[in-house]
Amino acid sequence: MKIGVSLSKDLVTFADEAAKRRRTSRSELLAGLLEAERVRQQTQQYLDRHGWDVVDDETAWRKHQRRRMADEYRDDEW
Repeated sequence: MKIGVSLSKDLVTFADEAAKRRRTSRSELLAGLLEAERVRQQTQQYLDRHGWDVVDDETAWRKHQRRRMADEYRDDEW
């Protein structure tokens, strides 16, 4: 399905450069990013609901949570 999306010139430039580096199209790049975000959200919801006890390695779970929080709050001004 085709959709229209408004992006800043900087984001379009970034998307074009990223697509070129990955040897893919802008559309495929954006579709892949959206799919990754969907998987990330589903994983986060599952882990948030069930907690770290579903993870065999607590250290890996804590590392995951730190990375998730850093990503989630990356644009916040501290």
